[in-house]
Amino acid sequence: MNLQKLNPWNWFKHEEGTPAADSQIPIQRSSVDNPPTAGSASHPMMQLHREIDRLFDEAFRGFGLRSLPSIPDWSGMADDATFRPRLNVSSDEKSYEVSLEAPGMTRSDLSLDIKGDVLTIRGEKREEQEDREKHYYRVERRYGMFQRVLSLPDDADIDAIAANMKDGVLKIRIPRREVAEGTVKSVEIGD
Repeated sequence: MNLQKLNPWNWFKHEEGTPAADSQIPIQRSSVDNPPTAGSASHPMMQLHREIDRLFDEAFRGFGLRSLPSIPDWSGMADDATFRPRLNVSSDEKSYEVSLEAPGMTRSDLSLDIKGDVLTIRGEKREEQEDREKHYYRVERRYGMFQRVLSLPDDADIDAIAANMKDGVLKIRIPRREVAEGTVKSVEIGD
């Protein structure tokens, strides 16, 4: 049995802020068992922030004043200050699949490039024109340009990669191919 096949591939070794290329990246899923992080809505600091906002709003209404405009949503700022769509990477015996959340985007907003063993997904989510006469209490949508860089495994068939977009999700199918085991070359040790 080839134990190397059980070792997960580090797809994110070319993205900034990721662990070193030789480290393992465990599968992460959100669950109620995970403790709240500094940017999550259930973190005590975020709860305190919301409560202080509520108290100030009540105080201003007591004087007959309008409530203060709310500051931007801080819950996501601890994770990312820019627009960065989330993605999933999965596989079976025949192929890998990368699915990227791209709501409100079209195929013309995205581009896929492959250079060597690196797949780069670029895109831009443009801000919608909103009525400037309205007073917004909260704006949670994020806009801007993004780039996701994925390192392709050795068994990825780069020439057969296909992508499609449906219902705001970009799906990239990367077929797997057999990788010939490398031949062993002996090196003679000199004096």
